[in-house]
Amino acid sequence: MRRLKLAALLGSLVVGLVAVGCGGGDAAETEGPVETAAPTVQIRSLLARAGESRLVATIRGPGQIGYLAPVTRRERNEIVTTFRIKNISDGALAGFKVDEFWYDDDGDTVTGDSYRMQRPFLVDQIIEVTLRVPNDSRMERSNYEFSHQNGMVEANLFDEMEEPMPLEEEDSEETDESDDAETPAR
Repeated sequence: MRRLKLAALLGSLVVGLVAVGCGGGDAAETEGPVETAAPTVQIRSLLARAGESRLVATIRGPGQIGYLAPVTRRERNEIVTTFRIKNISDGALAGFKVDEFWYDDDGDTVTGDSYRMQRPFLVDQIIEVTLRVPNDSRMERSNYEFSHQNGMVEANLFDEMEEPMPLEEEDSEETDESDDAETPAR
């Protein structure tokens, strides 16, 4: 009997909390109308950009990249490392990531930086990655780790590589060609 009363009490407590949490409170406490204009604008901009995006199949498991030896220089109070990286895998790499770790003489981690691509890293695409870490007098050597969303990445050191293509120029060239194709000749 005691358990039945406890179960009934807890049940009514849960129902009461759910009712209040879902808006079942007093009607007198309602606030003014909720503004929905801002989300509508965001949705419209997303829908407008949907025609520009395309889906790319990405690989699972280990990927392969080629990279030039990193160039490390000191700028004010920072150490700046620049990479040129090329995807030599059979498919695109989703969530491509570069992690840099700096170690001291004893092998303890001092500092580090990370870079993650927001878009898929397409096959034969070349990117320029810049990593910045604060300068520390204990920094002795660095190590780099490459990974992607679906696994690790095998890195191969290249002697030479082409210049990376800026993404803005590719987008503008594509839109210029499509505009010419849609405009009828007079």
